Amino acid sequence: MNNRERFLKTMRWEPVDHPPLVIGGPWGATRERWEKEGLPRGVDLYEYFGLEPFRLSLVGINTVLEPPFEEKILEENEEFVVKINAHGVTEKNFKDGSSMPEFIDYPIKDPSAISWLKEKFDPATPGRVDDDWLAKANRKRQQGHIIGSNGGMYFGFLNEHVGTEKLLYMYYDSPEFIHQVNELQCALCEMALELVGPSFALDFLGYHEDMAYKNGSIISPAMFKEFMTPYYRRIQKLSAQYKVDIQYMDSDGDINQLIPLWIDCGIKLMSPLEVAAGMDVVALRKTYGKDLCMIGGFDKRILAAGKAQITAELERMRHVIEEGGFIPVCDHGIPPDVSFENISCFVDCLKTFYGVN
Repeated sequence: MNNRERFLKTMRWEPVDHPPLVIGGPWGATRERWEKEGLPRGVDLYEYFGLEPFRLSLVGINTVLEPPFEEKILEENEEFVVKINAHGVTEKNFKDGSSMPEFIDYPIKDPSAISWLKEKFDPATPGRVDDDWLAKANRKRQQGHIIGSNGGMYFGFLNEHVGTEKLLYMYYDSPEFIHQVNELQCALCEMALELVGPSFALDFLGYHEDMAYKNGSIISPAMFKEFMTPYYRRIQKLSAQYKVDIQYMDSDGDINQLIPLWIDCGIKLMSPLEVAAGMDVVALRKTYGKDLCMIGGFDKRILAAGKAQITAELERMRHVIEEGGFIPVCDHGIPPDVSFENISCFVDCLKTFYGVN
Protein backbone atom coordinates (compact mmCIF):
# COMPACT_ATOMS: atom_id res chain seq x y z
CA MET A 1 0.00 0.00 0.00
CA ASN A 2 1.40 3.43 -0.93
CA ASN A 3 0.69 6.84 0.61
CA ARG A 4 -1.88 7.75 -2.02
CA GLU A 5 -3.87 4.62 -1.16
CA ARG A 6 -3.40 5.32 2.56
CA PHE A 7 -4.62 8.89 2.11
CA LEU A 8 -7.75 7.85 0.23
CA LYS A 9 -8.61 5.07 2.66
CA THR A 10 -7.94 7.25 5.71
CA MET A 11 -10.17 10.04 4.43
CA ARG A 12 -12.89 7.57 3.47
CA TRP A 13 -12.81 5.85 6.89
CA GLU A 14 -11.75 2.56 5.32
CA PRO A 15 -9.39 0.00 6.89
CA VAL A 16 -5.72 0.92 6.36
CA ASP A 17 -2.38 -0.30 7.72
CA HIS A 18 -1.74 3.24 9.04
CA PRO A 19 -2.28 6.85 7.94
CA PRO A 20 0.43 8.43 5.78
CA LEU A 21 3.36 9.53 7.95
CA VAL A 22 3.68 13.22 7.12
CA ILE A 23 6.63 15.28 8.38
CA GLY A 24 5.38 18.77 7.53
CA GLY A 25 7.15 21.67 5.88
CA PRO A 26 9.93 23.58 7.69
CA TRP A 27 10.47 27.31 7.21
CA GLY A 28 13.70 28.25 5.47
CA ALA A 29 15.27 29.27 8.78
CA THR A 30 14.14 25.98 10.31
CA ARG A 31 15.81 23.98 7.57
CA GLU A 32 19.03 25.96 8.09
CA ARG A 33 18.92 25.16 11.80
CA TRP A 34 18.39 21.46 11.17
CA GLU A 35 21.32 21.35 8.77
CA LYS A 36 23.52 22.89 11.47
CA GLU A 37 22.26 20.26 13.92
CA GLY A 38 22.92 17.19 11.79
CA LEU A 39 20.57 17.02 8.81
CA PRO A 40 22.69 16.58 5.66
CA ARG A 41 22.50 19.70 3.50
CA GLY A 42 20.00 19.48 0.66
CA VAL A 43 18.75 15.97 1.47
CA ASP A 44 15.06 15.20 1.04
CA LEU A 45 13.46 14.85 4.49
CA TYR A 46 11.44 11.76 3.57
CA GLU A 47 14.50 10.12 2.07
CA TYR A 48 16.56 10.93 5.17
CA PHE A 49 13.99 9.41 7.53
CA GLY A 50 13.44 6.38 5.30
CA LEU A 51 9.83 7.28 4.52
CA GLU A 52 7.66 7.20 1.45
CA PRO A 53 7.09 10.78 0.21
CA PHE A 54 3.70 12.41 0.70
CA ARG A 55 2.89 14.53 -2.37
CA LEU A 56 -0.24 16.50 -3.24
CA SER A 57 -0.41 17.79 -6.84
CA LEU A 58 -2.88 19.81 -8.91
CA VAL A 59 -3.34 19.04 -12.60
CA GLY A 60 -5.23 20.34 -15.62
CA ILE A 61 -5.39 24.08 -16.01
CA ASN A 62 -4.36 27.22 -14.19
CA THR A 63 -7.53 28.40 -12.45
CA VAL A 64 -6.15 31.76 -11.28
CA LEU A 65 -4.43 34.67 -13.01
CA GLU A 66 -2.89 33.91 -16.39
CA PRO A 67 -0.36 35.16 -17.17
CA PRO A 68 0.89 35.89 -13.66
CA PHE A 69 2.39 39.27 -12.87
CA GLU A 70 6.03 39.76 -13.76
CA GLU A 71 8.11 39.69 -10.61
CA LYS A 72 10.16 42.82 -10.01
CA ILE A 73 12.63 43.68 -7.24
CA LEU A 74 12.05 47.19 -5.91
CA GLU A 75 14.58 47.26 -3.07
CA GLU A 76 17.21 44.90 -1.69
CA ASN A 77 19.80 44.94 1.06
CA GLU A 78 21.50 42.41 3.34
CA GLU A 79 18.40 42.13 5.54
CA PHE A 80 15.43 42.00 3.17
CA VAL A 81 14.06 42.16 -0.37
CA VAL A 82 11.03 44.23 -1.42
CA LYS A 83 9.47 42.98 -4.64
CA ILE A 84 6.29 42.73 -6.68
CA ASN A 85 5.47 39.03 -6.67
CA ALA A 86 3.68 36.86 -9.23
CA HIS A 87 0.31 37.84 -7.66
CA GLY A 88 1.03 41.54 -8.21
CA VAL A 89 1.45 42.08 -4.46
CA THR A 90 4.31 44.21 -3.17
CA GLU A 91 5.91 42.25 -0.35
CA LYS A 92 8.89 42.53 1.97
CA ASN A 93 10.76 39.27 2.53
CA PHE A 94 13.40 38.90 5.21
CA LYS A 95 16.37 36.95 3.90
CA ASP A 96 16.88 34.89 7.04
CA GLY A 97 13.53 33.17 6.45
CA SER A 98 12.51 33.81 10.04
CA SER A 99 9.05 35.24 9.34
CA MET A 100 6.21 35.46 6.88
CA PRO A 101 6.39 38.19 4.20
CA GLU A 102 5.13 41.67 5.05
CA PHE A 103 2.53 42.74 2.47
CA ILE A 104 2.89 46.40 1.53
CA ASP A 105 0.57 46.99 -1.44
CA TYR A 106 -2.03 45.09 -3.48
CA PRO A 107 -2.94 45.13 -7.20
CA ILE A 108 -6.73 45.41 -6.78
CA LYS A 109 -7.52 48.97 -5.66
CA ASP A 110 -11.23 49.21 -6.46
CA PRO A 111 -13.96 47.56 -8.58
CA SER A 112 -12.54 49.06 -11.77
CA ALA A 113 -10.00 46.23 -11.61
CA ILE A 114 -12.66 43.94 -13.05
CA SER A 115 -11.52 44.94 -16.55
CA TRP A 116 -8.02 43.47 -16.20
CA LEU A 117 -9.25 40.65 -13.98
CA LYS A 118 -11.53 39.47 -16.80
CA GLU A 119 -8.48 39.38 -19.06
CA LYS A 120 -6.36 37.45 -16.58
CA PHE A 121 -9.23 35.00 -15.87
CA ASP A 122 -10.00 34.52 -19.59
CA PRO A 123 -10.40 30.76 -20.20
CA ALA A 124 -8.89 31.14 -23.68
CA THR A 125 -5.64 32.75 -22.55
CA PRO A 126 -2.69 30.96 -24.17
CA GLY A 127 -0.90 28.81 -21.62
CA ARG A 128 -3.88 28.38 -19.32
CA VAL A 129 -4.38 24.74 -20.28
CA ASP A 130 -1.37 22.46 -20.05
CA ASP A 131 -1.47 20.58 -23.36
CA ASP A 132 0.41 17.67 -21.80
CA TRP A 133 -1.65 17.57 -18.60
CA LEU A 134 -2.97 14.02 -18.96
CA ALA A 135 0.44 12.47 -19.59
CA LYS A 136 1.84 14.42 -16.61
CA ALA A 137 -1.05 13.36 -14.41
CA ASN A 138 -0.55 9.71 -15.30
CA ARG A 139 3.18 9.95 -14.57
CA LYS A 140 2.51 11.54 -11.20
CA ARG A 141 -0.04 8.88 -10.37
CA GLN A 142 2.51 6.18 -11.14
CA GLN A 143 4.90 8.00 -8.77
CA GLY A 144 2.29 7.90 -5.99
CA HIS A 145 1.15 11.53 -6.06
CA ILE A 146 -2.27 12.40 -4.62
CA ILE A 147 -3.81 14.37 -7.47
CA GLY A 148 -6.49 17.01 -7.31
CA SER A 149 -7.96 20.08 -8.92
CA ASN A 150 -8.73 23.55 -7.58
CA GLY A 151 -12.20 24.13 -6.15
CA GLY A 152 -11.73 27.87 -5.72
CA MET A 153 -10.77 30.71 -3.36
CA TYR A 154 -13.96 32.69 -2.86
CA PHE A 155 -12.59 34.70 0.03
CA GLY A 156 -8.89 33.88 -0.20
CA PHE A 157 -8.23 35.20 -3.72
CA LEU A 158 -9.57 38.66 -3.01
CA ASN A 159 -8.00 38.71 0.43
CA GLU A 160 -4.61 38.05 -1.16
CA HIS A 161 -5.08 40.63 -3.94
CA VAL A 162 -6.98 43.40 -2.11
CA GLY A 163 -5.89 43.14 1.52
CA THR A 164 -8.19 42.18 4.38
CA GLU A 165 -9.27 45.62 5.59
CA LYS A 166 -10.18 46.97 2.17
CA LEU A 167 -11.88 43.70 1.22
CA LEU A 168 -14.17 43.81 4.23
CA TYR A 169 -15.38 47.26 3.18
CA MET A 170 -15.94 45.92 -0.34
CA TYR A 171 -18.42 43.34 0.95
CA TYR A 172 -20.68 46.25 1.87
CA ASP A 173 -19.70 48.88 -0.70
CA SER A 174 -19.19 46.69 -3.79
CA PRO A 175 -20.99 43.35 -3.42
CA GLU A 176 -21.50 43.04 -7.18
CA PHE A 177 -17.74 43.18 -7.68
CA ILE A 178 -17.22 40.36 -5.16
CA HIS A 179 -19.69 38.19 -7.06
CA GLN A 180 -18.13 39.08 -10.41
CA VAL A 181 -14.70 37.92 -9.25
CA ASN A 182 -16.06 34.76 -7.66
CA GLU A 183 -17.98 33.97 -10.83
CA LEU A 184 -14.76 34.28 -12.87
CA GLN A 185 -12.99 31.90 -10.50
CA CYS A 186 -15.82 29.40 -10.27
CA ALA A 187 -16.18 29.20 -14.05
CA LEU A 188 -12.50 28.29 -14.39
CA CYS A 189 -12.73 25.67 -11.66
CA GLU A 190 -15.74 24.16 -13.44
CA MET A 191 -13.76 24.24 -16.69
CA ALA A 192 -10.91 22.35 -14.98
CA LEU A 193 -13.28 19.67 -13.71
CA GLU A 194 -14.92 19.30 -17.09
CA LEU A 195 -11.50 18.99 -18.74
CA VAL A 196 -10.03 16.46 -16.33
CA GLY A 197 -13.04 14.53 -15.05
CA PRO A 198 -13.97 12.51 -18.15
CA SER A 199 -10.49 11.02 -18.64
CA PHE A 200 -8.75 11.05 -15.25
CA ALA A 201 -9.99 10.07 -11.77
CA LEU A 202 -9.16 12.94 -9.40
CA ASP A 203 -8.37 12.13 -5.77
CA PHE A 204 -9.57 15.41 -4.25
CA LEU A 205 -10.67 18.99 -4.78
CA GLY A 206 -8.67 21.62 -2.90
CA TYR A 207 -9.78 25.02 -1.58
CA HIS A 208 -7.64 27.70 0.06
CA GLU A 209 -9.38 30.48 1.97
CA ASP A 210 -7.40 31.68 5.04
CA MET A 211 -10.52 33.41 6.32
CA ALA A 212 -10.08 33.12 10.08
CA TYR A 213 -7.71 34.48 12.69
CA LYS A 214 -7.04 33.48 16.29
CA ASN A 215 -10.44 34.68 17.56
CA GLY A 216 -12.69 33.31 14.83
CA SER A 217 -13.99 33.88 11.32
CA ILE A 218 -13.18 37.11 9.51
CA ILE A 219 -16.65 37.20 7.92
CA SER A 220 -20.09 36.41 9.32
CA PRO A 221 -22.16 33.30 8.50
CA ALA A 222 -24.56 35.53 6.54
CA MET A 223 -21.72 36.86 4.39
CA PHE A 224 -20.42 33.33 3.90
CA LYS A 225 -23.81 32.14 2.68
CA GLU A 226 -24.23 35.08 0.33
CA PHE A 227 -20.76 35.32 -1.19
CA MET A 228 -19.33 31.81 -0.94
CA THR A 229 -21.98 29.11 -0.58
CA PRO A 230 -23.38 29.44 -4.14
CA TYR A 231 -19.96 28.82 -5.68
CA TYR A 232 -19.08 25.93 -3.39
CA ARG A 233 -22.40 24.31 -4.27
CA ARG A 234 -21.76 24.64 -7.99
CA ILE A 235 -18.37 22.97 -7.65
CA GLN A 236 -19.80 20.31 -5.37
CA LYS A 237 -22.57 19.48 -7.85
CA LEU A 238 -20.14 19.12 -10.74
CA SER A 239 -17.53 17.19 -8.75
CA ALA A 240 -20.21 14.68 -7.75
CA GLN A 241 -20.67 13.84 -11.45
CA TYR A 242 -17.02 12.77 -11.54
CA LYS A 243 -17.16 11.03 -8.12
CA VAL A 244 -14.65 13.33 -6.44
CA ASP A 245 -15.71 12.73 -2.85
CA ILE A 246 -12.77 14.26 -0.93
CA GLN A 247 -13.04 18.06 -0.62
CA TYR A 248 -10.05 19.61 1.15
CA MET A 249 -10.16 23.07 2.82
CA ASP A 250 -6.96 24.86 3.85
CA SER A 251 -7.71 27.77 6.19
CA ASP A 252 -5.68 29.11 9.09
CA GLY A 253 -6.92 30.40 12.44
CA ASP A 254 -9.95 29.49 14.54
CA ILE A 255 -12.35 27.94 12.02
CA ASN A 256 -14.83 26.56 14.57
CA GLN A 257 -17.57 28.90 13.27
CA LEU A 258 -16.80 27.97 9.67
CA ILE A 259 -16.59 24.19 9.87
CA PRO A 260 -20.38 23.56 9.90
CA LEU A 261 -20.80 25.99 7.00
CA TRP A 262 -18.19 24.17 4.93
CA ILE A 263 -19.61 20.77 5.86
CA ASP A 264 -23.01 21.99 4.68
CA CYS A 265 -21.38 22.77 1.32
CA GLY A 266 -19.84 19.30 1.08
CA ILE A 267 -16.33 20.24 2.20
CA LYS A 268 -15.37 17.85 5.00
CA LEU A 269 -11.57 17.73 5.18
CA MET A 270 -9.92 20.61 7.11
CA SER A 271 -6.31 21.72 7.60
CA PRO A 272 -4.06 22.92 9.30
CA LEU A 273 -6.14 23.18 12.54
CA GLU A 274 -3.95 25.63 14.47
CA VAL A 275 -3.91 24.74 18.16
CA ALA A 276 -2.89 28.25 19.29
CA ALA A 277 -6.11 29.50 17.65
CA GLY A 278 -8.26 27.09 19.65
CA MET A 279 -8.44 24.11 17.28
CA ASP A 280 -8.36 20.74 19.06
CA VAL A 281 -8.68 17.55 17.03
CA VAL A 282 -9.90 15.55 20.03
CA ALA A 283 -12.72 18.01 20.70
CA LEU A 284 -13.54 18.26 16.98
CA ARG A 285 -13.86 14.49 16.73
CA LYS A 286 -16.33 14.47 19.64
CA THR A 287 -18.38 17.21 17.95
CA TYR A 288 -18.41 16.05 14.34
CA GLY A 289 -17.54 12.36 14.32
CA LYS A 290 -17.23 11.05 10.78
CA ASP A 291 -18.63 14.25 9.27
CA LEU A 292 -15.15 15.80 9.56
CA CYS A 293 -11.71 14.65 8.41
CA MET A 294 -8.54 16.44 9.50
CA ILE A 295 -4.91 17.03 8.56
CA GLY A 296 -2.64 18.91 10.97
CA GLY A 297 -3.62 19.68 14.53
CA PHE A 298 -0.25 18.95 16.16
CA ASP A 299 0.80 22.00 18.17
CA LYS A 300 4.04 23.54 16.85
CA ARG A 301 4.77 24.70 20.41
CA ILE A 302 4.76 21.07 21.59
CA LEU A 303 7.08 20.17 18.72
CA ALA A 304 9.48 22.76 20.13
CA ALA A 305 9.09 21.54 23.73
CA GLY A 306 10.66 18.08 23.79
CA LYS A 307 10.27 14.31 23.63
CA ALA A 308 8.06 13.90 26.71
CA GLN A 309 5.56 16.49 25.51
CA ILE A 310 5.55 15.14 21.94
CA THR A 311 4.90 11.61 23.14
CA ALA A 312 2.14 12.73 25.52
CA GLU A 313 0.36 14.73 22.82
CA LEU A 314 0.40 11.84 20.37
CA GLU A 315 -0.94 9.60 23.12
CA ARG A 316 -3.75 12.12 23.73
CA MET A 317 -4.60 11.91 20.03
CA ARG A 318 -4.24 8.13 19.81
CA HIS A 319 -7.93 7.25 19.57
CA VAL A 320 -8.51 9.93 16.90
CA ILE A 321 -5.63 8.56 14.83
CA GLU A 322 -6.83 4.98 15.24
CA GLU A 323 -10.44 5.81 14.33
CA GLY A 324 -9.37 7.19 10.94
CA GLY A 325 -10.10 10.39 9.06
CA PHE A 326 -7.03 12.10 10.54
CA ILE A 327 -3.37 12.66 9.65
CA PRO A 328 -1.39 14.25 12.51
CA VAL A 329 1.21 16.80 11.40
CA CYS A 330 2.46 20.20 12.56
CA ASP A 331 -0.40 22.70 12.52
CA HIS A 332 1.36 24.94 9.97
CA GLY A 333 4.89 25.43 8.67
CA ILE A 334 7.45 24.21 11.20
CA PRO A 335 9.06 27.28 12.86
CA PRO A 336 12.79 27.60 13.68
CA ASP A 337 12.36 26.99 17.42
CA VAL A 338 11.78 23.30 16.58
CA SER A 339 15.12 21.50 16.83
CA PHE A 340 16.26 18.71 14.55
CA GLU A 341 16.27 16.43 17.59
CA ASN A 342 12.59 17.22 18.21
CA ILE A 343 11.41 16.68 14.63
CA SER A 344 13.36 13.41 14.63
CA CYS A 345 11.56 12.46 17.84
CA PHE A 346 8.18 13.29 16.26
CA VAL A 347 8.94 11.06 13.28
CA ASP A 348 10.23 8.24 15.50
CA CYS A 349 7.14 8.45 17.72
CA LEU A 350 4.84 8.23 14.69
CA LYS A 351 6.81 5.27 13.38
CA THR A 352 6.27 3.55 16.70
CA PHE A 353 2.54 4.43 16.71
CA TYR A 354 2.12 3.14 13.16
CA GLY A 355 4.40 0.13 13.44
CA VAL A 356 6.65 1.46 10.66
CA ASN A 357 10.28 0.31 10.56
